Amino acid sequence: MSRPDVETKLGAARTRLILDKPFLGALVLRLPLEPAGDWCRTTATDARKLYYNAEYIDKLNLAEVQYMLAHEALHCALGHFARRGHRVKHLWDIACDYAINPILINDGLTPPPGMLYERSYEGMSAEEIYPFIQDNENDSTLDQHVYDQPEEQRSGKGKQPPPESGEGRGKRRDENPQQDPGEGQNEAES
Repeated sequence: MSRPDVETKLGAARTRLILDKPFLGALVLRLPLEPAGDWCRTTATDARKLYYNAEYIDKLNLAEVQYMLAHEALHCALGHFARRGHRVKHLWDIACDYAINPILINDGLTPPPGMLYERSYEGMSAEEIYPFIQDNENDSTLDQHVYDQPEEQRSGKGKQPPPESGEGRGKRRDENPQQDPGEGQNEAES
C-alpha cells in the first residue's frame, strides 16, 4: 500500500470514529498524524502528535486502525504523561495500557493482535493497576509512549528510542486465541 493509501486509511478510520464514537473521534482529531521514522514499529504518542508506522497501519483492518488511533488519544486525554511521577516508566506504560484497553474493548472497538488486556483490571486506573505489574523484561506495550523522548528521537532524526520505551514482548490478547479475552488471571494472583 502506498503512503497516500495509508493516509486515506487513517482518514477513513478518523471519520468512522467521529461518526460512531464522537467523543473518541473528537480526541483523535486533536492529535496531528505524523509518519514516523524507523524508531516507531506500530503507533506512538508524545502527547502532542500521533506517530504511525505506515507498514504497520497497512497490515491492520479499518476497525483495528480506529482502535489504535483511539488508544493513543486516550493516553493524552487521561494525562498519562503527567501522572507517572516516581514510577518506573516501563511498568507505568504497561499499567496505562491495561487501564485503556478494557475501556476501548467495552466500547465495542476491535483491538489489533498483540494488545495487552486483562479483565481483572477493568474499571481500574493506571495508578491502581501499577502495583500489580511485575517487573518482567518480556512485558511491554504494543504502542510506544514517547512523551519522555527528546524531539530528535520522535522526528526520526535521532537514534531509536531505548528499550524502556515499551518495545519487546508481553502478555498479549492473542496469545491464546481459544480463550475469552477476559479469562486471563491477574498475574499478581498467580
